[in-house]
Amino acid sequence: MTTKNIIKTLVALAIAFSVQGCSTIAITGSADVEKTAFNPHKKYAVVSIASVKTMQGEKGMVNMFKSMDEIPGTNTQPIIDKLKPAIYGALGKNQLFTLVPEKSVLASKAYKGLAEDPHQMQVMFMNLDMNEAGGYKYISDEQKYAKLAKDLGVDGVIALTFSFNVTQSKGFVSIMGISMGKKSYSATVSSSVVAYDQNGKTVWKDSTMKEAEPGDAKAIIVFDTSDFGGTNFEKFHPSALDMATKGVQTLYARLDDTLAGRDVSSFQSVK
Repeated sequence: MTTKNIIKTLVALAIAFSVQGCSTIAITGSADVEKTAFNPHKKYAVVSIASVKTMQGEKGMVNMFKSMDEIPGTNTQPIIDKLKPAIYGALGKNQLFTLVPEKSVLASKAYKGLAEDPHQMQVMFMNLDMNEAGGYKYISDEQKYAKLAKDLGVDGVIALTFSFNVTQSKGFVSIMGISMGKKSYSATVSSSVVAYDQNGKTVWKDSTMKEAEPGDAKAIIVFDTSDFGGTNFEKFHPSALDMATKGVQTLYARLDDTLAGRDVSSFQSVK
């Protein structure tokens, strides 16, 4: 996955956060698709299912001096491991291209012999640690994608990347744990896809963001102890998985619409 693609996803996420409370729209751009690269006779293989390693969210005062990856439940590995069946469920039954079964990809000599890249992505001035779904290898070099497409004997390879967050909205006052009003939390997932052909050309690139309905809402009258304890991240793994699944389904639907000549908006609903 190129830095440009990751930045696009993170920018979409940042924009969606900035409009929370007044809108549920993310600005992601239209799907970028090479239409001649897709038809039912074209073969594609999913070769990477990666995510930013750490789920982001409210630390709380107890964890103020800890890094996010030291807080229980923030590691996204369990989520993307469970996401694999949903990805193949969304892409495997499509009529736009033929998807190579996961077992055939992972057991192939070409994939087994692939040298994995370091699980780290540089985005501007930040280094993001990355997770890769079980059985898959992390790939950051575009030329490796092209070579892998050739070695697997497919027309193209697909890589998916996710970023998981727990967003929160508070009442009108919150100072050092003292809050008045209402506070709620929800899982938010940014999903992106990129596909390369045997020449290393990008033939499909898109991103989306989905936010679950608040899953942990509570009325706050005087004292909000969650400001001290922070977010229970593990509690949001199931809804994060659901939103990632919904994201993959949306990416496929946007590809379908693009190939059919239907309008694909740059403004996407987060819900």
